[in-house]
Amino acid sequence: MSRLKKVFDESDIQYIIVGGIAVIHYGLVRTTQDVDVIIEDDESKFPRFFKSLRKHDFDFSVEQFQLGYEEKTNISIFDKNSTLRLDLKIAHRTEEIDLLKSAIQDDILGFSLFIAPLEYVLLGKLLYMGNIDDIPDSELYEYQDVSDFLTLFHANKEQINKPFLVKKANEYHLGSTLKRLRSIKL
Repeated sequence: MSRLKKVFDESDIQYIIVGGIAVIHYGLVRTTQDVDVIIEDDESKFPRFFKSLRKHDFDFSVEQFQLGYEEKTNISIFDKNSTLRLDLKIAHRTEEIDLLKSAIQDDILGFSLFIAPLEYVLLGKLLYMGNIDDIPDSELYEYQDVSDFLTLFHANKEQINKPFLVKKANEYHLGSTLKRLRSIKL
């Protein structure tokens, strides 16, 4: 994480950590082999970002980065010194830009980094799940995102801004997914 922090500091690119690392940060002990990061869409900062990645032993292809950028898909960046992988997404969609603006600075594994607030981590799980109305309960529990959501929601239910979460879920037409998940008791 120290090299990753240096990359973001040196390139002055706005970023937010989401996904598994954020889930772990908010209290769910689980494994992950990647760091999911969303960065701002500012092509003028990309050359500095590339230079810093290389300087700190990250491996990637500029061509693959460009292709991911054009296709608006994830871009994998590999750490030469470990099995760690960065799964990078450039903020294109409204919800990604909104998420990027919500970043909070917190201590992540001993380093001050920008991470998604808890409500946005939960919202991200909802967005990834989509509508789950037609999935039987017996299958629902098999999904990692469902497990992540339920564990984080119940472990942090006193801290969650529930009206905000409901409002955002409804904006993305996922109110029924949120309602169903909230009804499940652990």
